[in-house]
Amino acid sequence: MNLYIESLEGGYYVVATGDEEDRNPVMAGGGKPKTFNCIDEIRTHFEDTTFDKVWLRQATPYEEMVGQADNDAELEIEIKW
Repeated sequence: MNLYIESLEGGYYVVATGDEEDRNPVMAGGGKPKTFNCIDEIRTHFEDTTFDKVWLRQATPYEEMVGQADNDAELEIEIKW
């Protein structure tokens, strides 16, 4: 099982568990995705869980910032957990 962390604008993170084909978002009450304020908060939430890999995904506005055409690609990297 993997952990997928997605960085959102405003400094929030949402997470999902599973594998590439079958990701299950971590939900809060009321049927809404649970949000986290930092990676350490996510680490604490999952302190008793072992993952095969942990991935961090974030949109990168670099191309737009340097005057190039928009690129909707997201950066996804494996992080040490």
